[in-house]
Amino acid sequence: MLDERSAIKLIKLKFMDMEQVMIIPLLDGGFFSARWAKDGIMVDNLGFFPLLPWIIFTEVIKFLKGKNGRAEMGDPYSIKLGNDGIALESIEGHVARVVYGKKNGDVVLRRISPISAILVWAGICENTPNELILR
Repeated sequence: MLDERSAIKLIKLKFMDMEQVMIIPLLDGGFFSARWAKDGIMVDNLGFFPLLPWIIFTEVIKFLKGKNGRAEMGDPYSIKLGNDGIALESIEGHVARVVYGKKNGDVVLRRISPISAILVWAGICENTPNELILR
């Protein structure tokens, strides 16, 4: 299985250089633009919080490896972490807890769409309707 450092290298290689803007297809249709930045990837579909720090991708790969290479992405219609929304054991829930320090019941900014699309676009993951699978 791919390790975290190799995954980040693959993503960076897909961008070629820091100034290049890429158009990345969303898994459910449509597109967004993304640009490699020193601290992560800047995307145009997250409003006032466009940065996806590199740690997100590292954590997602670790999480997938701990789940035998596949995990649920998270409920696309919920905004709260935990029992009343995004499952704690989903990729979205893991990122919210580990990277952003969110707790059960907290409101979560949905990041799974660009995260999963970048991982599929870079050839690191495959997807099913609500699951990412590490290649």
